[in-house]
Amino acid sequence: MKKTVVIFLMVLIIATLTSPAKALVTFGLKGGLNNSKIVFSPAIDMPGQKYLQGYCFGAFLTLNFGPIGFQPEVLYSRRGLKMEMLLNPSDPNSLIQTKAMLDYIEIPLLVRLNIIPAGPVKFYIFGGPSYGFLQKAKARITYIGTSEEEDIKDDFKSNSLAAVGGLGLDIKIPLLFKITADARYHYGLGNILAEGSSMPTDKARNTGVSLMIGLGF
Repeated sequence: MKKTVVIFLMVLIIATLTSPAKALVTFGLKGGLNNSKIVFSPAIDMPGQKYLQGYCFGAFLTLNFGPIGFQPEVLYSRRGLKMEMLLNPSDPNSLIQTKAMLDYIEIPLLVRLNIIPAGPVKFYIFGGPSYGFLQKAKARITYIGTSEEEDIKDDFKSNSLAAVGGLGLDIKIPLLFKITADARYHYGLGNILAEGSSMPTDKARNTGVSLMIGLGF
C-alpha cells in the first residue's frame, strides 16, 4: 500500500512540474464494472468457466495538451474468474459455483489521443501500462445456498503488469463538471502465479473488459 501511494505521488509531482501553464488539468473520481477471467498456460480443464463480474473504482488526473493527453489513475479493482457446473444435469439445485477473486490496487499510466480535441464533447482513444499490487485473493465455493471461502493469496505474486487500451468520451457541463466514460481492455503481460503455487499449471495472466463512468472537476 505504501509503495502504491509513493508511486502515485511521484507521477503527480512529475506531471505537475513538467506541464505548461496552458495544459487543461482535470481531477476526478470514477467507477465501473470489470468482466474478467484468468487465462492459464498450459490450459486447465475448467467446464463452465465464465467471466467474473467485479467492481472497480478510484481517482484520475488528466493533463490535456490539445490532441494529446496524459492520464494517471489509481483504481481498486477486482479480477478473477467464475465457474458454474451442475453436479446432476437433471437437477437445477445441484449447481455448484466457484469464484476466484483477486483484489488489486492498479495504477494505469495512460496516453490519450483526443480525436475531437476541442468543444464540449471529446472522443479519445487511450493506452498504456498498468501496474497492479495484489491486496487479497480468495476462493469461494457455493453449493445449495452455503458458501465457504479460502485465502489463496500465497498462490499469486504481489504485483503484476498489464497493457490497457480503449475508447473514451468526455462531456463538459459548463461551469459544473465533466462527465467521462470509457470502455477498456486489460491484457496481462506477465505470470501472476507465485513460485510454488498450488495451481496445477505453470503460468496465468489476467484479462478482461471494463466499463467505467466518472466525474471530473
